[in-house]
Amino acid sequence: MKISHTPFKFVLGAFLAVLLGSGCTSSGSAVFSQRDPIALVSFVSNADINWKGEDPVKPGTLAVLTGRALRQNPDNTVVTGADEVLDAAELLFRTTMAGSVQINLAEKEMVLNSSAYRNARLNQYPNRDMASAGDYSFIDYRDKNFSSALAAETGIQRSMYLEFNLDKNVTKGIAKNGNLWANVEMKVRILDAQGKTLYYKIIKSQSPDSIKVSNWVYSQSGFIALVESAMEDVYREFLYTISK
Repeated sequence: MKISHTPFKFVLGAFLAVLLGSGCTSSGSAVFSQRDPIALVSFVSNADINWKGEDPVKPGTLAVLTGRALRQNPDNTVVTGADEVLDAAELLFRTTMAGSVQINLAEKEMVLNSSAYRNARLNQYPNRDMASAGDYSFIDYRDKNFSSALAAETGIQRSMYLEFNLDKNVTKGIAKNGNLWANVEMKVRILDAQGKTLYYKIIKSQSPDSIKVSNWVYSQSGFIALVESAMEDVYREFLYTISK
């Protein structure tokens, strides 16, 4: 897993880019009516899966009972890193898309091993740490030279950027005691060979199931399963939206 650390000065530029990009999107029917390959060039998320709307938590800052619970069971945790789920999530995305009629993903090695990919400009994410699946780089979708260079080198005319926001929340309880849910937000951006945004959409899902959390502590493996189920939901919703 790779981590990106980004200063605050890029916040305004990123915000304006989203506004400009979202103004150039389509409903998806025209974008996905063809079956030419699409290059998946970015698969990133926030580095730590924190509590929804709250600051990050470190195990050492919590109560004695929490620390004891963490020591007693190696599967217990209060913080889950995205590196625990991103590689499996990327594989699941490719598998899901392979079973669809709308998306034809280009060969991964062709894209990641290209000179265009190696020389692409990297993204500067606003005010947060980011993680990337496998060998994916933090490619900046605003780098129009990359889009044209990739098309010229590989013949692939469209590229896809996926960015996830992962967090968790508690219901039916207070002070981090109750039922724990995983939340997934997926931003999908598809560009043409000139770097123009053809498609942009945000899809959200909450895990259909929950697990118990007690005094901030929960099962790491159980939570990862929740994240994966929420990922499956956003993938299916994505395919549903582009089929309409």
